[in-house]
Amino acid sequence: MTAHFLKSAWQRLRSGLLRVSGEREPRGQWLEAIAIPLVFMGLAWSLKPQDPFLLGSVFPWLWFAPVLVALRYGAASGLVSGCVLLGAWLMANVAGVAAVVRSDFPKDYFFGGGLLVLLCGKFSDVWRDRYQRMDEANLYVTERLSRLTKRHLLLNLSHDRLEQEMLARPGSLRDALTSLRDVVLKSGRSEGTLPGVEALLNLLEQYTKIESAAIYCAQERDGQVRLGAVAGSLGEPQALEPDDELLRLAIEERKLVHIAQEEVSYERPSRQLAVVPLIASDDSLVGVLAVSKMPFFSLNAENLQMMSVMLAYYADHLLNAPDIALCRKALPGIPEAYAEELARMLRMQKTANINSQIVVMTFAGPAKESIPTQLLHIKRGLDLYWQTQVGENPVIAVLMPFAPPSSQEGFLHRINDWLKVRFGGDFDSLKIDLRGIDFEREDPLKVLAEIMRP
Repeated sequence: MTAHFLKSAWQRLRSGLLRVSGEREPRGQWLEAIAIPLVFMGLAWSLKPQDPFLLGSVFPWLWFAPVLVALRYGAASGLVSGCVLLGAWLMANVAGVAAVVRSDFPKDYFFGGGLLVLLCGKFSDVWRDRYQRMDEANLYVTERLSRLTKRHLLLNLSHDRLEQEMLARPGSLRDALTSLRDVVLKSGRSEGTLPGVEALLNLLEQYTKIESAAIYCAQERDGQVRLGAVAGSLGEPQALEPDDELLRLAIEERKLVHIAQEEVSYERPSRQLAVVPLIASDDSLVGVLAVSKMPFFSLNAENLQMMSVMLAYYADHLLNAPDIALCRKALPGIPEAYAEELARMLRMQKTANINSQIVVMTFAGPAKESIPTQLLHIKRGLDLYWQTQVGENPVIAVLMPFAPPSSQEGFLHRINDWLKVRFGGDFDSLKIDLRGIDFEREDPLKVLAEIMRP
């Protein structure tokens, strides 16, 4: 048991040390890990110079310093603080400090303190990992809510504009954005390029009346934005300066900024009418739109709102295009929404080890046409259903985000009970073939491709 504990502690220590080189761990933690025990030792020396390490106390008060560091930063930092205590004692003993010199090494003092630090560090590491998982899950839910909000607003704008201008413009804004999405997915993105940007500018010209504009590639690192080359332009736009006030406000507020806003100071007049950052659902910046010329009456709230929604829609598809293209290559018939969520779940499984499940149901019995239709009406809110046909049999693939294997079992139990009540049979009697896919154990794309092959 002791060997298992020490092995686990070493793994935690190793993982903590590996995170030092990353951006997730603050560099200041190592300064605190060294400074905190030094401060504690200084206080102990001033209060009790005859026993500065408090070896004669009933409770080892000096070990509070490494324990606090371990609880805050994990086992690795806690052990560093413990080593500071050990090193200070060895240096004082070698230097011949009268209050410290002793013939025997205080094994119980340092070994017991080290075990306490390891326990506290392990506790901290476990809860930090849980917090990271919860943070990733909350981020996904926030992104999904953001996408749903944008799509709802897009649908509302599309219907209003379609009602107003149906005779003049065949087709809706939603159809135009669908074609733009296809252009983005078919085009390969390389560094410094934005695929489909010309089609995006044509849509903006048609629906928001802009006359001169340019879209710039942009990168954001450590809060600083670096403008790249012009990815596409319309008309004869004015160049966007890196110190432009509209650009600064747009990046700070993460939204569209135009010259009529109160926040604009006019100390240095901008050559742009509006600047819009292309921000995806995960708050990443992919580009910047600078509008240099548009009719006066077109600079209204409706047009600006539509511009923001179209650019956010484009940025989302640009961000997810590589993963969606991979899903489409493996599964040519996969729906767009299903491919987007599947790509996100695959990415979260790789980056944050957040598990998901897929249940594939193939219907081959006498009621194979009616069961899938009614099954779609009882689905869980977060699940996504892909209904297709393999040969002569209907197939439904249920994607369950953030689901452990127990959720898959609970889902099958619930569906089995529903089948008994509604159709008087279970999976076997109704000839429903089941195939569960655990993201942690196998590749969903490979398994789905085998199942969907006629």
